[in-house]
Amino acid sequence: MSIELNGVKYRVEKNLTLLVFLSQQQIETKGCALAIDQQIVPRNEWQQRGLSDGESISLFQAIAGG
Repeated sequence: MSIELNGVKYRVEKNLTLLVFLSQQQIETKGCALAIDQQIVPRNEWQQRGLSDGESISLFQAIAGG
């Protein structure tokens, strides 16, 4: 199946979780937030959140402001 991460397309196996995908790509996620198809995914859901064909993932550095 095909997914997109920050504008780059990846071919991945089915039944892959979000956390496993990020680990396979050796992506550092400390201090980051993540959205799939423009919906924020809480960090405590990354381990069990499966990926589906055609999804678009946005990973960005979380910034505190005031």
